[in-house]
Amino acid sequence: MTVKTETNFYKNLKKYLEDGDDKFIITRIESYATPGFPDCLIYHNDLGFFTIELKVIRRNNKGIGKVLISPLQMAWHILHIIHGAPVYILVYDPGKRAVNLFEGDKLPKLRKLPFDEVVHEAMYSGPLAGMQLVQLLNSETPKLH
Repeated sequence: MTVKTETNFYKNLKKYLEDGDDKFIITRIESYATPGFPDCLIYHNDLGFFTIELKVIRRNNKGIGKVLISPLQMAWHILHIIHGAPVYILVYDPGKRAVNLFEGDKLPKLRKLPFDEVVHEAMYSGPLAGMQLVQLLNSETPKLH
């Protein structure tokens, strides 16, 4: 049985976050009760809870990359973005061996446009091992009044 690329992506992310200095708790969610719920629920002492949807770019024979996002995933993210919840999308590009972290409000563009037209809007682009998640999200996490 072949292990899906997204499963390997999750395992690499989990190992990176849990084994690093910043000590995250990461839980993979496979929910049929709440369709569209993001792949990962993550907790960190400084950041609190947030979610990350994991995606792997699919490229066609012309090399055009697409991020496949279901209507239910779109609806879940839009609802939570409207209410200021910290939601993110982490996209893995196997051809470049790079991850790209996006704020949740970029999901409509990621769904509609070729990936190469959206990648410049990423909060971070580079190797997973170089992604400093605490620093990135501390500057982006909405503050409650």
